[in-house]
Amino acid sequence: MSSTRAVVSVASHHKRLLITALLAALVAWTARVSQVEPDALLSEDGLRSAMDILGGLRHPDLSGDFVERVWRLMLESLAIGAVGMGLALTLGVPLALVAARLPDLSEPPGRDRTRTVMGVLRWGARTVLSVLRSIPEIVWAYLFVRILGLGPGPAVLAIGLTFAGIIGKLYAELMEAVDPLPVRALRAAGVGRWAALLVGVFPQVRAQWIGYGLFRFECAIRSAAILGVVGAGGIGAEIDLSIRYFQYDKLATALLAVLACVIVFEVISAGLRRVRARWTVGALAIGLVWGLDLLAVPWADLLDAMALEQTRLFVAGLASPQTDSVFLWDSVRLMGETVAMALCATIAAAAAAFFVAPLATRTLTVSGFLPDAVRPRSWWGLPVWVALVAARLLLQVTRALPELVWALVFVVWVGPGPFAGMLAIAAHTVGILGRLFSEVYEEVEPQPVAALEALGASRIARWGYGLLPQVAPRLLAYALFRFEVNVRATAMVGFVGAGGIGNAIHTAISLFHWADLSALLLLLLGAVVVIDAVGDQLRRRLIL
Repeated sequence: MSSTRAVVSVASHHKRLLITALLAALVAWTARVSQVEPDALLSEDGLRSAMDILGGLRHPDLSGDFVERVWRLMLESLAIGAVGMGLALTLGVPLALVAARLPDLSEPPGRDRTRTVMGVLRWGARTVLSVLRSIPEIVWAYLFVRILGLGPGPAVLAIGLTFAGIIGKLYAELMEAVDPLPVRALRAAGVGRWAALLVGVFPQVRAQWIGYGLFRFECAIRSAAILGVVGAGGIGAEIDLSIRYFQYDKLATALLAVLACVIVFEVISAGLRRVRARWTVGALAIGLVWGLDLLAVPWADLLDAMALEQTRLFVAGLASPQTDSVFLWDSVRLMGETVAMALCATIAAAAAAFFVAPLATRTLTVSGFLPDAVRPRSWWGLPVWVALVAARLLLQVTRALPELVWALVFVVWVGPGPFAGMLAIAAHTVGILGRLFSEVYEEVEPQPVAALEALGASRIARWGYGLLPQVAPRLLAYALFRFEVNVRATAMVGFVGAGGIGNAIHTAISLFHWADLSALLLLLLGAVVVIDAVGDQLRRRLIL
């Protein structure tokens, strides 16, 4: 028996060594492909550029005319986010209802034909959702700018299409994860699919739908703030011009406006989550009406002769993708570079968030799991309130600024290329994962940690022995999901010279090379579908 245990122990040890070696090789490969050069951050030119940026950020332009201009553009970005989100829900919710596989009877009598039809419709809806969410919103925006011209209309359509794919997929997955017993009871009583959805499924997912819808609304505001980079309205154009003309005082004002707007909406969103659903829906409807009135987009232009001709050429190009072997090989290389950048950024951001999130968790800093415990004055050498506020502020700022804004900053700092794109994705992802990790810490089962606290264990011991064993699978699942999102985000940063396949997509749209664009988008779609499928399987194993 002892020899058997020894063999198992040795095999387990060798397995851990193999996994560690593979992970190290993977990190080394992603760093090499992403052209990671830490010296570029500390080079003379890089430090000079960084100091110029920081100098401007310390002295924002608060002149009356410029502040008024920033206010007007920020309102336009808010309106774009509101209307784009309205379009996303209009498209995404019906697709989710069709795409969801409802719990059914084990042997449904006499419904073979209906099941076949629903299977075909479900496959079609899932395919549409995959296509919509695979193409980044900046690609849609640039396409619609080329078809419709400058203005907020392309941004609304871009956010609506991409977010419809994201929302539709998640809403469908939430419906599939409900308690099946009420649905099966309704179906056994002869209730149809749509009535079962309304009575048996929707009450179970309503709160989750609203919560995630509000979160995507926050994301829509961030997206609207950057799409002006390609001429699609909003404050993004001002941010782009400020960086390109080295007017960092103006950049500071624009970024402060974006940051303030995101923080205010997060506060409003938190309040809306606590009120009745109808009040939340009513507030969103008011925002939609206000946005439509402010933007006054000429939607009829979608049907004019020039727009229809550009659309015809685009669709015809997509139907005949480029087949040149040299072009395709170079595109595959760029797609590999994009995936490597996203993976390297996700690993770096997850590592940073792993250590910052405990500082941003109230139960690990200023409070605890026992009501009468003695509170320490410091956490890792910092006063607890300072640690908490500093960590939350860092996470707030990094996630409030969109990836494309970070990309513009790092292109100035370290120069164009994959390293700038990797840094941009990592900077934004630190804020996202840090917030998610800290929320997971706050929601753990308190008894194991409270027992350690009662024994006098330190904050670090409680984190390492009480919290991490409970939440490690969920932390890994969140990191995997963020990697999938980052693949699409990395395709965006190439539009401003930050590496990856985005630069090739930008060039193809600029030159109206629709066949090239078709090949690039199909490659991006294929990569996203494969990564999503693998990620779904890994997350299920981690969580279950």
